[in-house]
Amino acid sequence: MRRWTLIGLAGLGVGLLGWVAYFRDRNGAQDKEWVPNLRVVERKDNFAMVRYEREGVPLYAEIYYPPNRPRRKLPAVVLLPGGFVGVNATQRASARRIANAGYLVALPHMRGQGKSGGFIDFGLSDAVDARGLARALTQLSGRGEYAFVGISFGATIAINSARNDPKVRGVAYVMGPTDFIEQRQLLINYGRPDRAERRDALIGGSPEDCPECYEVRDPLRHAREVDAPVLYIQAGEDVMIPVWQACNMMKVREEMGRRVYRVGLTDKGKLFRGKLKERQSCVLPFTGWGDLKEDHLVLFPTLPHRTNDAVWQVVLNALNRWFEDDEPNRS
Repeated sequence: MRRWTLIGLAGLGVGLLGWVAYFRDRNGAQDKEWVPNLRVVERKDNFAMVRYEREGVPLYAEIYYPPNRPRRKLPAVVLLPGGFVGVNATQRASARRIANAGYLVALPHMRGQGKSGGFIDFGLSDAVDARGLARALTQLSGRGEYAFVGISFGATIAINSARNDPKVRGVAYVMGPTDFIEQRQLLINYGRPDRAERRDALIGGSPEDCPECYEVRDPLRHAREVDAPVLYIQAGEDVMIPVWQACNMMKVREEMGRRVYRVGLTDKGKLFRGKLKERQSCVLPFTGWGDLKEDHLVLFPTLPHRTNDAVWQVVLNALNRWFEDDEPNRS
């Protein structure tokens, strides 16, 4: 009990610092326009590691270039991974997949993970860091416009990073939660109260003890401040992110006046022709594909919380459309 009390107090301090930083950024202070100086500390073929700092905290990101890198400026993508375990082989493979399609890709080491310093504050500082990194990619052959691709928890950082930024071409929200309070309860229901307690420590308290800690991180609030198109990819058999969380995100976007197309795909990427389970039915009716410069909710009804080739093809199709006007001849 004493151990969890100490962790909780430490988490509360981290959470409050992140909350203050968030509102300072939201009110137009220097973090919103912060652009770091990127220093290359490692370079290989089509790869570089960069170091930068914010408020004295050392941060790192892996940079991936297309094969046979062209001399021209490149459209840029910031890939934001999920979990709290640092960059791994799967995430690096995803970054290379995107780079091989013709993009400059930044894969940051989140705070308190990998090479980066600082503390995990459940995404608030990471969002400011990611926004600055995206803007700084002009120092590394970026064109000056960029997209965010977030996987799992990284999707919530992506939508936060994209708020009120006219340079964002799109946000791919891949299998990410939209309701942290419900997700916390699901952890408890599935017999993982230890994970719920760890989240409380990172966020700054439980929903009852610190409701504002959850409110300030709410992806649905952040979605209302994103003008760029949102591609939401949902796994139908994801036990920790129910399909209705995706529907809630799209409802918010529709309330903004956005057109939302709804598509069902098999695990192989073909149009889904079967019958949805009752808990998946909020995505109906399917509309088929629209212009990917409009919002899309893409449901893979039989897929668990795991990306595959079909998921990545949808993301690449969206990226190609988002940057099409910039690079009509890009392969």
